[in-house]
Amino acid sequence: MTPRWWTLGRGDADALIANFGFNLAQLIIPVFLLAPVGISREFSIAHLLPGYALGLLAGSLGFLWLAAGLARREHRGDVTAQVYGNNVPAILAYTLSIMLPVYLQTHDSVAAWRMGAAAVLWTGIIKLAAAPFSSVIRRYIPVPASMTVFGAAMYSYLGMVLLQRIFDQPLVGMAALAIVMAAVLGRVPITRWKLPPFLVAWTIPLLVGAAVGYVHPVWPGLTPALPFAGSAEPVKALVDVLPFLSVIAPMAIYQVLQDISAVEGAAAAGDDYDARSVVAWDGIGTLVCGLAGSTVCPVVYAMHPSYKAMGARLGFALWTPVVVLAVVTAGLTLFIAQLFPWSILAAMVAYVSVGVGMAALNRVDRKYHSAVLLGFLIPAGAVVSSAVNSALPALKLSAVNPAVQSSLNDSIYWGSVQGLGNGFLFLVLIVAAVVTESIDRQFGRAAVWCVIAGVFSWLGLMHSTVARWGAQPMYAAGWLSAGMILYSARWWRGDVPAKS
Repeated sequence: MTPRWWTLGRGDADALIANFGFNLAQLIIPVFLLAPVGISREFSIAHLLPGYALGLLAGSLGFLWLAAGLARREHRGDVTAQVYGNNVPAILAYTLSIMLPVYLQTHDSVAAWRMGAAAVLWTGIIKLAAAPFSSVIRRYIPVPASMTVFGAAMYSYLGMVLLQRIFDQPLVGMAALAIVMAAVLGRVPITRWKLPPFLVAWTIPLLVGAAVGYVHPVWPGLTPALPFAGSAEPVKALVDVLPFLSVIAPMAIYQVLQDISAVEGAAAAGDDYDARSVVAWDGIGTLVCGLAGSTVCPVVYAMHPSYKAMGARLGFALWTPVVVLAVVTAGLTLFIAQLFPWSILAAMVAYVSVGVGMAALNRVDRKYHSAVLLGFLIPAGAVVSSAVNSALPALKLSAVNPAVQSSLNDSIYWGSVQGLGNGFLFLVLIVAAVVTESIDRQFGRAAVWCVIAGVFSWLGLMHSTVARWGAQPMYAAGWLSAGMILYSARWWRGDVPAKS
């Protein structure tokens, strides 16, 4: 029996709360990043955010349609829709590396906004162009490598970025975490009615937060607005934003890679989607975001196994974007976001991260676990780099300042951190693929992956803050030398076939 796509079961209710909270909390990141430099909150809320709700709805309806079709074809009632939402790395990259420099140069909020929205438009175009080749890409990437990227995106990167926020308010955060640990990880039913655990993990800590003054929402009143900016400026800026393609192209390719990895994660949980369709619908959602004026980019979340385990099916994919659209069009974005403080959301992230990490390990043969675990470590550089790049503008400092760079190099080895963090998901993919092929004694293929890494380094898609010809020649040379060493391993004395 196929599930009714419009219904909200117990698991869908939990998924709706979690996904709605993630989307609202992350949606307002650009507002707070740009406010200190002079772009008012009123301008950001009216221009940067509304179009995202329309794009989220378009993409989510596509994923709902794919899930319903899979359920009908396989006569199953347990199919889970792909999880869709905004993308933190892209939010940070487009805000700090495109909009912020444009505003500092022009002191024009409209100029900064139109460039950010044009960047989202280009991202959608690149995703749609890549969609027909997604199945081919999926076929040639070793499963351990794609699952490592899938896990690293959520288990390592977002987990490390967000998990510490449990302690924004320890009393609230620990209350939420305790409920998640017992009810979700420990699978202890909440009362005989088996209340949705994420609903309880949100409402009880929220009441605690209100009691101690941590949560004190301010009612701004209803200010209805359309879910688009009502301007052709983003389209007109498509040519103007081309100098920032060094930021846009790697971010778009990374998102395509994450979409494909999410397809692998769904397959590990029993839902086998067509990668081309998934990337295409993400591209459509992203394109709608940009056309509607949003500077916030969506992506398929690496959360499918966790959502499936909590009982989510189809309904959350419909009602999450509908509720987000209602909040945005009512002008309540900032107010509702106050009801999802990060101390509570971070406790939910803890569960989702663990679920994604377990799915990656369970999908991969044990002999490849070394590739997965090594890949999980690599995002540490991106976490440090992201934290520093977010903090410096608030301190009115710039990482391009020689004195600041010198201090960072002396304290946290900034050059090495950037080498590890820039294009980190490409790096995760290549390292995991090289280890996988080495374990299988496919040293020729391992060498090919090193050559690909060398090309990426030369073009600036890895280890570099900008994409250009000859961006990182030393890294490129290092990868080529690694390839020669790995290729020569086929003649090393004592080589024996790998055992499972």
